[in-house]
Amino acid sequence: MGLSPAQESMWLDQLLHPESVNGGIFSVLVRGPVTAGQLRAACLAVCAQSPQLRGLVVPGEGGGPARIAVHPAERVLRFETVAVPAPPGAELTVARQWHRTHRLRPWRLTEQPPIAFALLDHGGQRRTLVVAVHHIAFDGRSKFVFARRFLQALGELRSPAGLREREPVALPEHPSIDAEAAAVVEHWLAADLPHLPGLVLPRRESPLPAGGRVVEPTPRFELPAETCARLAALTGAAGVSFFTGLVAGVAARLHEYGNTRFVLGIPADTSEPGTREQIGLQVNVVPCLLDIPAGASFTDLLAVSGRALALVQRYRRVPFGWVLRQLRQRHGVDVTRGAFDGVGVSYPRVVRELGEVPGLACEWDFFAPNSTQSFDLTLQLRREGGAAYGRLDHSTLALDGAAAGRFTAGYARLLAALTAEPGRPVAELFEAGPEVVVPAGVAGVAVRDEVLGVLGYGLRVGGEEVLVGGVAGRRYRVVTAEGRGLPQGVPGLLAFAGDGRVGRRRAWIDSAGRVRLLGTAGQLRDWMGRRLDLAEAEAALAGLPGVRSAAVGLTGEAGALRATVTLETAGTDLRAWRRAVRGVWPSGWPQVAEVRLVTGPAGGHRP
Repeated sequence: MGLSPAQESMWLDQLLHPESVNGGIFSVLVRGPVTAGQLRAACLAVCAQSPQLRGLVVPGEGGGPARIAVHPAERVLRFETVAVPAPPGAELTVARQWHRTHRLRPWRLTEQPPIAFALLDHGGQRRTLVVAVHHIAFDGRSKFVFARRFLQALGELRSPAGLREREPVALPEHPSIDAEAAAVVEHWLAADLPHLPGLVLPRRESPLPAGGRVVEPTPRFELPAETCARLAALTGAAGVSFFTGLVAGVAARLHEYGNTRFVLGIPADTSEPGTREQIGLQVNVVPCLLDIPAGASFTDLLAVSGRALALVQRYRRVPFGWVLRQLRQRHGVDVTRGAFDGVGVSYPRVVRELGEVPGLACEWDFFAPNSTQSFDLTLQLRREGGAAYGRLDHSTLALDGAAAGRFTAGYARLLAALTAEPGRPVAELFEAGPEVVVPAGVAGVAVRDEVLGVLGYGLRVGGEEVLVGGVAGRRYRVVTAEGRGLPQGVPGLLAFAGDGRVGRRRAWIDSAGRVRLLGTAGQLRDWMGRRLDLAEAEAALAGLPGVRSAAVGLTGEAGALRATVTLETAGTDLRAWRRAVRGVWPSGWPQVAEVRLVTGPAGGHRP
């Protein structure tokens, strides 16, 4: 069978990033008298009924499209049994850890079906079935379809009548998306992508993790019933969904960090009434552009979010990877990595009526973190009854655990305040941000600002400039360009408390109350959803062996930005220096058009 547009996009991503897992797990703890053979047979029955779960990708020949070859379930079933001790009550947690430690690895979709089963035997009639899936054939909705079919098959296998034979579910059809796709391209062409601001997030305080990008989840956080009740009343009165209210809360939280225009990734259900009970990929992640008007209230944010999510619904079937290729190939708009992979918001419908098996107790874990994710931050939100809860899955390169915890705590706090006073400007409900006193009289290098004069005295501490000496009687704060205080850890402009003027020197305040200095406001450039910091690039280049100083310049229009690097160094091998620059150049930045060498204080350029 042919791949759907979303599957084709995912397959291309797998080819580009073969180390990617691009999947997740869910588990069920089964207590009671059941055999491993019965559990395996139930898994086999679900796969036999679902062609998507027993398909292998067949690459296209001669540049043609890839297809999926469907095989008999028994031939491709991956099922193993492993003895894994676990104390009572900890089985599902142990199962998560076991999979992450022992089975988390990339999929070979041309050789392996997109589902694998591991039965963990804990002893004492306790077994956990861990179901690992690849997203090319399995979305969040499919977990509940699988669970119902699995329990139904298991119950029949344990009954005198035995397992009923069922016809495989018909393969889904993939209608044309040409008309929708053209409209999506026009929408994003009008969105001024070259000037899309970079997302502002708190700075990390702990060292970068070894081994590259890792996804970590925060502990689960709760949204109290009273907050949810107020949110339900507000969204009902506004004629929007409860999810729209949650998204408006995310927008407010990001606005608290100083963001006014940004993109959220929204997983949209693309199933139809006739395919809703099919297992497969029927979810598409759609970018959602939000513009926060000045002085906006939460009521305003509900309207803004409602309009943005209406576009998500309209264009839900168009894979955005296809849109990006069209923008690049036909319109010359080459969107860099970073514009659309900052923050995602997931809100699948939680199904509790799954059925039961007489004589067995089954406990499901549908809230395990995905093995990999498309966004630096993915806010996982769920609603059950009168309350809601969530978790933030975060790249450790984007946020450390402390900053991620503050993000979720602040989201819950802010949503409670917003729903209590929906007509009040949201900025009035933000945290004021810390004010700190830097000891006066400490020796250092004077730090000057073109607006505020001498800010204090800085020294290099651990590779970063820190304000170690202050101005007597002054309290320091970090603010937006409009003078609004920013939360702890969020970079902004350094200012004196009580002074209405805003400086030009950038900084952030860490958890120890230290003022950490960055570059100046003039060294920032927003480009294709990234915030380019020339001070960051120059610091990386200055760290190269043999470099005495480095300067970076950006030229050209936003759609065709290019960088020029000037290095002061004794070396004259231009080719070797170009290789060295490429080695430390920040990922996703404009390409380096020219490298210049200055061979001495009064030396000339070597073009």
